[in-house]
Amino acid sequence: MTRCPVESINPVWFVALGYGVLALALCIGLAAPLLAWRRTRGLSPGVRALWLLGACVVMLGLWLAGLLIWLGAFVLPC
Repeated sequence: MTRCPVESINPVWFVALGYGVLALALCIGLAAPLLAWRRTRGLSPGVRALWLLGACVVMLGLWLAGLLIWLGAFVLPC
């Protein structure tokens, strides 16, 4: 394991990039159920519920992936 410096000061652009990655993951994750809701209007209620459940699983996966990337690359790099 590498040792972290006592006080690590990251440049502003690096911090902004980290928050941008996190925000992008959150926005794309929110888009998945919204798009599934709009695209499945003509389907039966049971099939629509399955599509929405799958979209919610994808949303949570994207949120978790974004959070792990943010933590691993920007918050806890060493």
